[in-house]
Amino acid sequence: MTTTSPSRALPRFGLAWVTWRQHRFACYILLGMLAGFAVLMVAGGLQARSAYDQLGLGRCASFAGDRCQHLRMELFDWYPQQFPFLFLLLLPAAFGAITGGPLIARELETGTYRFAWTQGAGRTRWLLTKLFLIAVMLAAVAEAYGALYTWYNAPLDHVMHFGFGDYLRFELEGIVFPVQTLLAFTAGVFAGLLTRRTLVAVGAVFLGMSGLVLALVFKLRRYYMTPLVTAGRTGPRDWVVGRAYVDPNGHLLDTGNSHILFTKYLAQLPSSSDGTSSVSYRDWLLARHYTIVTSYHPAGRFWTFQFIEAGWMGLLILLLGIATVRLVRRRIG
Repeated sequence: MTTTSPSRALPRFGLAWVTWRQHRFACYILLGMLAGFAVLMVAGGLQARSAYDQLGLGRCASFAGDRCQHLRMELFDWYPQQFPFLFLLLLPAAFGAITGGPLIARELETGTYRFAWTQGAGRTRWLLTKLFLIAVMLAAVAEAYGALYTWYNAPLDHVMHFGFGDYLRFELEGIVFPVQTLLAFTAGVFAGLLTRRTLVAVGAVFLGMSGLVLALVFKLRRYYMTPLVTAGRTGPRDWVVGRAYVDPNGHLLDTGNSHILFTKYLAQLPSSSDGTSSVSYRDWLLARHYTIVTSYHPAGRFWTFQFIEAGWMGLLILLLGIATVRLVRRRIG
């Protein structure tokens, strides 16, 4: 690190230059990962558009008919082979842990904080400058991933009409992905300050943040608001979170009886020439006077859910940031 006289203030862009020098390798890693995924996404997106045109999906006014339904399932079967989607859910944890864990922990672990924090800038300005510059870089990279995924997934999203809670659409097509990344970053900085061990901080934050994101995706996010209930059909973009069946006598079926009912449907129903069911399960139930009760979040709640998640994560980011600054100012000598 370049030294400065304690009696002379650090130049205006001095800390920005120091931050770049110290964290340029992490920046190169992030940009390299972005470039690598960009190549895969662009190549996959171009192939997806080619497959979309070859299948003639653009000529389908709707996807209710057998032919168009079959064609869109061909496109759906092709997509998962092109990209390890689940890995994208772990990127905020990886980005945040790699950049946040070493930020203070490395200084404390090696003892260089005694030198770095006694220069003209002072420890508070040193910390705030690093937090701000790295946070801006992480948010920009995360937004770039979101834009790339939205473009890559557009052909499939057009024909499948996924609900907003399905898979990665909620993660990458809104504001949640950058906020998750910033939460992992601030948690990494705070963990490094507490543990004073880089590897411990990186590992703990990666595992903890990965677990949090997966829990949100598959279990917790649906409870942000009370779902609506309907006995009719839901919209193509609605997020269905549960279904229940009511028999002709008005009794709600439990899980075991619902499974028995579906088994009867499979056993009694003749198949069409292509092996698919000639009557949908829904129509089969309605013909026997069963009622399907669906719990769902309407598509219009997409941005409400986005702001709810970004809001509580943003508050946690703020609290972690304040706690980190206070600890650095008062407890690290």
